[in-house]
Amino acid sequence: MKSGVFVAVAGGVVNSVTALSLPRTTTEGKGYIAMPVRQVRPDLGHLTKREAIEVVLKNREFYYSTDIIIGTPGQQVTVLLDTGSSELWVNPDCSTAPSAAQAKQCSAAGQYNPRNSRTPPTGPIGTRRLNYGDPSDPNTQTSAEIAYYSDSITMGGGVLSNQTFGIVTKSDGIATGIMGLAPDLKAGFEHGKPYSLILNSLAEQGVIGSRIFSLDLRHASADSGALIYGGVDRGKFIGELLRVPMVNGAKGEPRLAVELTGIGMNIANSAKTYALAPEDKNVMLDSGTTLTRLHPSIARPILADLKATTDSDGYWTAACSLRNSGSDSYVTFTFGRKTIRVPLSDFILDLGPRDGQCYIGLVTTNDQQILGDSMMRAGYFVFDWDNQVIHMAQASTCGKDEIVAVGKGSDAVPSGVVGLCDGPAAPDGDGNPTTSAVSPPASSTPYTPTVSPTGDTVTITKTVDNGPAPTPTYVTLSGCIALTLCPQSSSTNGASPPSSSPAGESQNGGSSPAPSKNTGVSAPTAASTGGPSSSTSSDSHSAASSLVDERFLGLLLGSLMTLAAAFWNI
Repeated sequence: MKSGVFVAVAGGVVNSVTALSLPRTTTEGKGYIAMPVRQVRPDLGHLTKREAIEVVLKNREFYYSTDIIIGTPGQQVTVLLDTGSSELWVNPDCSTAPSAAQAKQCSAAGQYNPRNSRTPPTGPIGTRRLNYGDPSDPNTQTSAEIAYYSDSITMGGGVLSNQTFGIVTKSDGIATGIMGLAPDLKAGFEHGKPYSLILNSLAEQGVIGSRIFSLDLRHASADSGALIYGGVDRGKFIGELLRVPMVNGAKGEPRLAVELTGIGMNIANSAKTYALAPEDKNVMLDSGTTLTRLHPSIARPILADLKATTDSDGYWTAACSLRNSGSDSYVTFTFGRKTIRVPLSDFILDLGPRDGQCYIGLVTTNDQQILGDSMMRAGYFVFDWDNQVIHMAQASTCGKDEIVAVGKGSDAVPSGVVGLCDGPAAPDGDGNPTTSAVSPPASSTPYTPTVSPTGDTVTITKTVDNGPAPTPTYVTLSGCIALTLCPQSSSTNGASPPSSSPAGESQNGGSSPAPSKNTGVSAPTAASTGGPSSSTSSDSHSAASSLVDERFLGLLLGSLMTLAAAFWNI
């Protein structure tokens, strides 16, 4: 693992990243890694209203991306960040990009060539066809055929050895590679199946403590957000992180899905709630989808209250003035005791004023319901694969970061973790308003890897409403992976990643018979566990835990002494 800066913060040992003052740096800390993620917005100034919506909503030019480094020496590739699919793949066919602008972005996103890597890579070791899109909306449907390879992958300061990923052999309508962070539709959350996916490998190779990542897409007007593998940033949310159990998708498949228990809207202090039938409660959280997609029985009443009108493609517009109606105008999504408020400035998209009408980030679907970027920007989400729960809070920014590495176990993200930010948020379900009090971080424990490769071939179905983006830069801390979202206008590249990867035996999986084409790279050997031993990581976690206890007791003692002195003076 690449060395970094280890920072101790009062109240416990954490690796703190000043992402706001250093928006282009990548941070690597003990138990997590930080690297840039960008929100990509297209230039729509030269387009008509009709062309603008086709570019943004049909052609997926509004999305979140990050850069990864593959092989030795490193080859930088931009990938779309997607919590709605499971595969990592690169090298889309730029000639099939939906627009000229996307074709240009596709060419600038970088390509990986296994012949140029000295790691050495292995492959091809199997093939797969991936289908993306809402089956009920042909406008969203795209596909990619990939061949599997294995090579080192660097994300920020974290290096994965012998990581399996896909290289496109044929794609249609996709202009950027994809970093999938969801479970496999067949194997679910099983370790190492159908091969070791990115999140699994990060934990298995000791880069992070457990299979957890947190996501903060920030607000539509902000330049950046953050993805943290293996950690939680308490400087990015208001109130308490509440734990919500994951559920299977609408068709019974493993998804990053939860039960929606309530939905409402407030406009200028006029509140309204909408009835949910049992079939309306299953929703998937998908950062790879620009819009929120709900069943007509929910979406149409909301659209009617926004006085929306529809176009021939099924997209809806409302008065742009609603985006500026203030903090008392928002849509609410409730999950058990937690309610996330989505300001209308996020829920209604700013594609440039078109006769005073703006597009609403909501459409109807008769398939899997999706909470896309238009909703997710308002929340802070921690996805815990190991415990199959999602922790949620209202997103905010306090001007400082406090990233806490997460360990392993049923309470890896402790109940009652509270953010450092103050600000408006919906009260939790017990009726108590959220607060900004501080709770101590959890200690970390080592992770025990399991490997079980298979050779399944499946078809993935999910919605992707996006495309490629500008270049990021890096900062370094020591142990989980945090991704700081940078502005699209940024064109400055960050520091170069390491030129070598840690030693380790190859681990292969998820393959069907190898293609007959000879690529000149060696074929894989039998699957085996790889990556560094977890003993070092275990020792450092114990030391960190011990230091947390000492610091916490010290702070408690100091506080009591200060109070005693104050009363004595009185």
